[in-house]
Amino acid sequence: MSYYKTTIVVEVLSEQPIDPCSLADIHDGITVGEWSGNWKIQNVKTISGEQMAKELVDQGSDPEFFGLTG
Repeated sequence: MSYYKTTIVVEVLSEQPIDPCSLADIHDGITVGEWSGNWKIQNVKTISGEQMAKELVDQGSDPEFFGLTG
């Protein structure tokens, strides 16, 4: 089975620096707030189950999420 690692870049234009926030907050700031924004898929990479398990652990998730073992 193949797994995929997708990197998405969100670009935001604003009058003030943006403090760290959630993707939901960024979405709101772009769609109904005072920011202009755009997003694009920067990279899609096929990875093995072993690499996916490592990536999940690195994100603080559990490999069990996709039925994998660490």
